[in-house]
Amino acid sequence: MAEHDRLGPAAFLRKYGYGAPTGYWILHEGKRYPSKAILGVAWHYEDPARPALRPTQFSGGEATVQRKAEQLGFKIVVDSAPQPAGQLLSGQLTPDEVYTRADLAERLGISPGAMGSGVFRRKGSSSVLLFVTEHKSADRTPYEDRLEGDVLHWQGQEKRGTDSLIIEHAERGLELLVFYRRQKSEFPGYGFRYLGPFTYVSHQTPSGPGASSFVLQREGTLAQPDLSISAQEADEQAFDPQNLEDARTTVLRAIKARRGQAEFRRSLMAAYGERCAVTGCAVADVLEAAHILSYRGEETNHPSNGLLLRTDLHTLFDCDLVSVDPNGTEGPRLVVASSLRGTEYGALDGRLLRARKSGAAPLSTEALALRYAEFVRQHGNTARR
Repeated sequence: MAEHDRLGPAAFLRKYGYGAPTGYWILHEGKRYPSKAILGVAWHYEDPARPALRPTQFSGGEATVQRKAEQLGFKIVVDSAPQPAGQLLSGQLTPDEVYTRADLAERLGISPGAMGSGVFRRKGSSSVLLFVTEHKSADRTPYEDRLEGDVLHWQGQEKRGTDSLIIEHAERGLELLVFYRRQKSEFPGYGFRYLGPFTYVSHQTPSGPGASSFVLQREGTLAQPDLSISAQEADEQAFDPQNLEDARTTVLRAIKARRGQAEFRRSLMAAYGERCAVTGCAVADVLEAAHILSYRGEETNHPSNGLLLRTDLHTLFDCDLVSVDPNGTEGPRLVVASSLRGTEYGALDGRLLRARKSGAAPLSTEALALRYAEFVRQHGNTARR
């Protein structure tokens, strides 16, 4: 399941040769997983010497997959809506190739005129096609779309009728396939460059009429914290009782490095009035500059990409055991993994972040959304609304 979350539904199914789910889903931590594919791959995880089972090697359904999953303690959800074969279009496409709508219509077995909108899903298909033109012609709705590396900032449709397809695509077993061009005439035949499958990260919906604004991330490119550690790895460094002075020097250097570059920390201390962004702790020696997205050079050392956290919370944040939901009703708020809910940290679950001082660099909600998406991948949507 962790690999499924990391790769994304479409890439996971492609990797192991499975088609779209036919109606039986494993429900785990609020998310649905394709039961046959998960159990087939689990066969390999149980014994790495064995390859994952191919879909033709065993049957799915109530008497096999459902029964085995329930024996293992999992809940099965049955959604038997008919789904046509060959519905995952990504297996027929090559990233960075240019496709016209006519090319895609031929592959889907439909008329080219049927896919004139910016969001298209053939009835019964598990592929949602997003057609994005950065610079629109004068006769088109002036949506604001842009691609920044592997992150797509994209506005949905004015009537918001397809928003749920985007937001819930993982839970529904849908893949989001992005076709992109800078302007209508960039490619022959008014084609689009196929960027591959993308994953929903976050969205904002205006209070009045208008399109929702989405942040989508290319599958498999979500940044992982370079300095993240697991609880099991935390104590692996050997203790040398014969060299306590060197050990003390190592600890002091580690603390200095962990606090981050001096200017980065100073700016966050000023932004939060020298108090922890979560607890309000004002003991300077235990306040650390935490990167929201991992350090990758000076550009990520911007205060908008940082939080001032108490030492223990910084460690938990690095381990993805706590995170920040940027879309809380009243503002960004701390979310604690379910494994910590019974500890003293459970009392911090849902606590709003302290506001930054006037004039300070604003907190990057996009960076928070990307980091929170990784937390949700690992722990499910454990947030308390």
